[in-house]
Parts: sequence; structure tokens; C-alpha cells
Amino acid sequence: MGRRPAEAAALLNDMAANLPVLLGRNLVGIYLYGSITHSSFSPQRSDIDCIVVTRQYVSDDQFRRLREWLDGMTKTNPWTTRLQLSFLVKARLLTSSHRSNAKHDCCLYQFGILKRCGSDGNPIIWLDHLRRGKVLVGPPAKSFLPEITEGMLSAALKRELGYLREELTNPESEWREVPMYRAYATLTICRILYTQAKRTVVSKPMATRWVINTFPNCPRKIIEQALRYNETGREVQISFRSLRRFLEFAETEIDIPVK
Repeated sequence: MGRRPAEAAALLNDMAANLPVLLGRNLVGIYLYGSITHSSFSPQRSDIDCIVVTRQYVSDDQFRRLREWLDGMTKTNPWTTRLQLSFLVKARLLTSSHRSNAKHDCCLYQFGILKRCGSDGNPIIWLDHLRRGKVLVGPPAKSFLPEITEGMLSAALKRELGYLREELTNPESEWREVPMYRAYATLTICRILYTQAKRTVVSKPMATRWVINTFPNCPRKIIEQALRYNETGREVQISFRSLRRFLEFAETEIDIPVK
């Protein structure tokens, strides 16, 4: 597992101790994925990605207590605002809840805010957990996770590219002009291309190096800029035009009609 600062480790310990109390019998387990579980973790930039699986939807009372606890934790541990917690219902794993009457099936804690939301049934995060993840509380995920089919994974990769396109083509987006987001988008496209070819998930740096070696005509400059940002945290100016072209290239590889 990647090197973790003491405050990040303390936060994980606090989660393992307090979420079972806050959620009671509703809690199934707590599952880490992402860079916190492997060597690409960066204390300067990485988030802590975590899935909390529950038996039923989080009740209003549980939601209130979770929000109060998280708000309190932000005052004692600055790593709390770098948590990305997805609260997912066991019976609804790998299924979408974006239908109008289920848009609040799940919860998400991100950027220091807990909110109710729908789920896109993302299998990519579960592939990441199954490969290198860690169980904080509960049984192994493979003991209850439904089969991740080829169709599920292909649909998820297309959705991920769609999310990027929405941000990059929306002139009112608060993110597309942000250097950090452009670096994130570039590395995410690399990982999508890797997962499409290999049907598994690896770290963004590993996927990035694979893309450079596999596609001679890829926009190597912006990929190396994004990788440099990931390694150093120094702001980079990634060309918007080059990023759009890279997105269109990925959409072609994933068999999405380019708009």
C-alpha cells in the first residue's frame, strides 16, 4: 500500500470505528480503492476513495448523523475534505439509479459536502478495489458483488468519456479551464483506453505510460504534462484543443460516434 501520512491513517481508523456506530446494522462494509491502496498515492494531491455499502438506503436520521460527524471531522483532521465516499445499497450494486424516482438512492461525500444522489452502477471502481483494494470493515466484496460483465464495463467506459465531454464542451463549466482538471481529464482518458484494451484497472501513471507506448500518434506532449503534474503537483498549461482531440481519439477507440 502507498505511503500514507499519519493524519490520513488516523482518518481511516476513525471511519472504521465510527461508521459502524453511525449506520448500525445498516452497514455491510467499507471498501477502499484508488491510489490510497497502491504506490501511486501522493500525499500532496491524492484523494481517499472509499465505498460504503449499506443494506438499505441511508435514512434521514443516519444522513443527518453522518453529516454532523463528517463536519466535525473537518475541524480536527484536514484529510476529511479529501475523502470521496460513495454510499451504495447492496441490492443495487452495479445498477443505475438515475431514474426520476430514484435519484436519491445513494449518497456521496465529496469536496467536504454530503449529498444524496443517484448511481451510475460504476463497475470500474469495483474492479479497482478487487485488484488492489483494502477492506476496512466487513466481508470481502467478492462475496456479495454481482458479476461484472463485459457489457457493464464497456458501458461504464463510455459513460466516463461522456462525463468528460460534458465538462469540456460546456462553455459554462467551472472545471474545463482549470489546469488541474485538464490534467485529470488527460490521465483519465489514458486509463479508459487501458481498461478498454486490457479489461482491468491500473493506476493512472501506469495507464499513461502504456498509452504512450501503444499509440504512436497520441498527443504525447499533453500526456507527459499531465503525468508531470501528477508526479510534482506543479501547475501545467495543457492545450484545450489537444485535449479535445485526445478525447475524440478515445471516443473513436471506444466506438463512440464523435460529435
